[in-house]
Amino acid sequence: MKKVVIFEFFTGNIAGAQKVTLNIIPMLKKKYDVVIFQRLNNTLYSDTVKEFGDTKKIPCESLFTKVFGTGRFEGTKKTLMDKVYFILNVLFFNVFSLFHVIKEKPDYTYTYDPRGFVLSCLLLKLTKTKVIWHLHSKLSCSDKVSKIMMSFVDEIIVPSQNIKDSLPDNDKVKVIYNGFDLKRVIEKNPNDDVLNLSFVGSLVAHKGLHNILLALKDINHPNVKLHVYGSYAHSNPLLNYEDYINSIITDLSLQDKVIFHGWCSDVIPEIMKSDLLIFPSVINQTLSFKGESMKVNSSEALPTIVIEALSVETPVVAVNTPGISEIVVEKSDGIIINESEPALIADAVNKILDNNDFYHPDSSLIINKFSLEEMQQHIYGTFK
Repeated sequence: MKKVVIFEFFTGNIAGAQKVTLNIIPMLKKKYDVVIFQRLNNTLYSDTVKEFGDTKKIPCESLFTKVFGTGRFEGTKKTLMDKVYFILNVLFFNVFSLFHVIKEKPDYTYTYDPRGFVLSCLLLKLTKTKVIWHLHSKLSCSDKVSKIMMSFVDEIIVPSQNIKDSLPDNDKVKVIYNGFDLKRVIEKNPNDDVLNLSFVGSLVAHKGLHNILLALKDINHPNVKLHVYGSYAHSNPLLNYEDYINSIITDLSLQDKVIFHGWCSDVIPEIMKSDLLIFPSVINQTLSFKGESMKVNSSEALPTIVIEALSVETPVVAVNTPGISEIVVEKSDGIIINESEPALIADAVNKILDNNDFYHPDSSLIINKFSLEEMQQHIYGTFK
């Protein structure tokens, strides 16, 4: 039996990319001997990966967290020691990955996103393993740097045509839509007295929750409830996002309109109860709070939550981040807006309210397009 080694450098809650990985691992285990190297923290995601067995520990957690922590390593001021720790991370974990690939002798090595690439793929050309890199978002670097990064791997999987088109040398890039088990009984209990809106995602600036809050006052409904499913991932030293959100709620007197449910491991039943899902991920904005400013931008590729909403026939208002136009393809699915602006969000919600009978997604279309079976077929075509 051929062997696959997976390097998993993420720990925390289960977001879109992690849902995909949790589907890919059992696919690979059906046909290959799979060995997983992971950070063995006691988090929801890490504990779920452990259930697959054959997991081995990625060491030196303290060195890793000095650079990456549990959030995104961006938008912060880098000190000299930050840079030194980053270089040490890259050197140490690439040597670690090389050693274990030589030891395990896998036919394939798999990792995902820039973090996985930077920490495991730079030395693997010295071995005979086929390096497969699953890139879930656009690369935020120049074409020249992107070409250099792509030269270290044999094949790149991306979840949307939009991501593929953004890469400079895409001959080795293959589009495989993320697949999910979306089949379920759909039960709707509409209530005209309440407009239930949902936001799902980590509570960080680039996910755009603040723009929904600012839009609520302009939505034409007497009783709006915004249900927020997610938790604050980390605090950016340039702008405390939790304080920023709380200040908006206080200033606009939204305490009775916004309900924070915390992180939800199975959010689809909650979306099913909603009249509308809002996906307000920021393409490019600058936030200002207490004299500090911070630039924020999207990291999306094929937003899982939008797929899940349409699969239970909940229409969406979605910012046109990468992959959205490949999900929201029918006019009845909802409305795509050009940026995460409060006025655009409110206008789109009001349009759906005015034409409520029209906006009813066909769940069968989305379920067939983003099925596990379809994804599995293409994944096996890559690992061959």
